Amino acid sequence: MHSHLTHIRLAAVAVLAIPALAGAASPGSPPAASGRVVTAYVLSGDAVTPINTVTNKALKQIPIGGSSDAMVMTPNGKTVYVNGSLGGPGILPISTATNKPGTSILVARTPSALGVTPDSTTLYVVDQDSNDAIAVSTATGHTVGFVPTGEAPVSIAITPNGTTGYIGVADNTVTPFTVATNTAGTPIKLRYIPFRFAITPNSKTAYVDGGTNVVTVINTATNMIRKRIQVGAGAGDIVITPNGRTAYVSTSAGVVPINTATNRPGALIKIPGGDIAITPNGKTAYVAAGSGTVTPVSTATNKPGKPIRLRYGFPAGIVITP
Repeated sequence: MHSHLTHIRLAAVAVLAIPALAGAASPGSPPAASGRVVTAYVLSGDAVTPINTVTNKALKQIPIGGSSDAMVMTPNGKTVYVNGSLGGPGILPISTATNKPGTSILVARTPSALGVTPDSTTLYVVDQDSNDAIAVSTATGHTVGFVPTGEAPVSIAITPNGTTGYIGVADNTVTPFTVATNTAGTPIKLRYIPFRFAITPNSKTAYVDGGTNVVTVINTATNMIRKRIQVGAGAGDIVITPNGRTAYVSTSAGVVPINTATNRPGALIKIPGGDIAITPNGKTAYVAAGSGTVTPVSTATNKPGKPIRLRYGFPAGIVITP
């Protein structure tokens, strides 16, 4: 990487840790409408563990051959990508139908974050070595474009409508780009490194945090900052419920719910903060803490359930089938 900011890393996906050691089924996690059981994939160390979210039972681990700290799932639910691969650096696809890894995609020397377009056709690999986001065809694994980002890019998100992407850069800026052309726009200046993004389902608002006590709200139509929300020290992951009504931000003190209509924070949920993800039906948020526990939280009441201890160490990322 051509920078003194060496290997700034980001788990690009909010962590939903549905652990191996649970007794009862998690609230709000029934089978999908197709009858297929919703499965979570938990990244931990050098393996990915699939979890049945109805029983909260771990299935056979999937080795990835090395340490990884970023993962993403295609919106069609067919493939999980992790930024660590068997045999060397690269991006490893895992089929959710078979839970088997495929052929590594060697497109980036220092991949730090991953994103996928809503139609599941294009994977973006943020590369800190080339200072690009590399667009890759999910059908062929071949590079189809580049987005210049500025020095030391660390995060990425794509709007649900598929028109715009946002790349967080270590110089405290966000680079917007047009997905259809991979053309970068004017950087948006922040007060911190934008490590995490969450975008509302209607694609109108992006929420950005970077480990400080502030979450920045950006209007995606104008790319102007609308508000800065005080959430407490050490903000980490951020996710938004499928209905778009609430953003959940993990902090060093717990989890802060934010009403997206008013952008006002609610009462702190006093549980260990960490990576967060929400079940597809929006009823339950799972908060995975560095202590190795996962706490389910009802999104209807913001009341935490019984913490669940992980069997396979500390999670570094999680995705869940739609």
